[in-house]
Amino acid sequence: MKNIIENIVSTNKSATRYLYKTHPDLWNVIVETTSFLPKDAKPKQRVWHILNEVYERPTCPITNKFVKWHENRYLETANVKAARIKQYQEGRVAIHNPEVKAKADESNRRTAAEGRRKKPTLTLDIIQQRVEKSKQTCIERYGVDNGSKTFKAREKIYNERVKQGCTPRERRSKRRLYYDKVWRYTEQSWKDHFNNINPSRLDRSKNALDHIYSIQQGFRDSIDPKIIGHWTNLQVIGLVENSTKGMRCDKSKQQLLEDYNKYTHEI
Repeated sequence: MKNIIENIVSTNKSATRYLYKTHPDLWNVIVETTSFLPKDAKPKQRVWHILNEVYERPTCPITNKFVKWHENRYLETANVKAARIKQYQEGRVAIHNPEVKAKADESNRRTAAEGRRKKPTLTLDIIQQRVEKSKQTCIERYGVDNGSKTFKAREKIYNERVKQGCTPRERRSKRRLYYDKVWRYTEQSWKDHFNNINPSRLDRSKNALDHIYSIQQGFRDSIDPKIIGHWTNLQVIGLVENSTKGMRCDKSKQQLLEDYNKYTHEI
C-alpha cells in the first residue's frame, strides 16, 4: 500500500485529497489502517502516517497531550509554553547579554528614525507612574506588590514545576528546603536592592551572585534563611573566583548578624 500511495503522490501532489474518488478501495484501507485518528482527520494526515509507518498519534514530550496537525506535518509540542520548556531542556534558549540588547536598541532607534517604526508615545515618567499605580493596587487587593508573590500564585507555580519533574516538598531533605528558602530571599533581594548588590552593573551571565557567608555554613549554624539571602550578604564576583571560593565564608557570623541588624534598625 505504501508503494502504491508513493507512486500516486509522486505524479500529482494534489492527488491525496481526491483518493476517496479516484481510488475508493485504497482509501477505505487507508481509513481503516488509520482508525486511531479522529474522523475529521485530513487525507494528507492519514497518508502521512502510512508513508512514515507511524501507527499512533504523536504526543507532546512535555504535556503528553496529542499535538496538532499543521498543513503537512505535526507540531512538536502542544502549545507555546511547552515549546519554551522543551527549548530550555535542550539548551536552545539564547541568553540576551548586554551586547545583544544594545544591538536591538540601536535597531529600534534606526527604524524609528527612518519612519519604519512608530516612536513610543509613552514617556518614562508615565510608564513609571503606571508601574507604581499597579503596585499600589496590588498591595491594596492582595497585600503584595506583585500578583506572583501571593500564596495562591506561588502554589500554582510550584504545582506546575512538580508536574514537570520537580521533587515535591515532602520528599526534599531539610538541607534542600533550606537552600530553596535562601534563594527565594536572594532573588527578591536582587530585585529590590540591585544597586546595593551590584553598583558596578556587572553582567550576571559572566559573573556569579555570591553569598558572602555561605549557604552551607548558614545551614550548619541554623541561621535564618532570610539573613543569608539578605542583600547585605550578597555580592557579584567573577565565575572563576566564585568557583575557587566554594563554601568559604568571607565574613564572620558576628559580622553577618551585625550587618543585617544594622540595616533593619536603620529602616
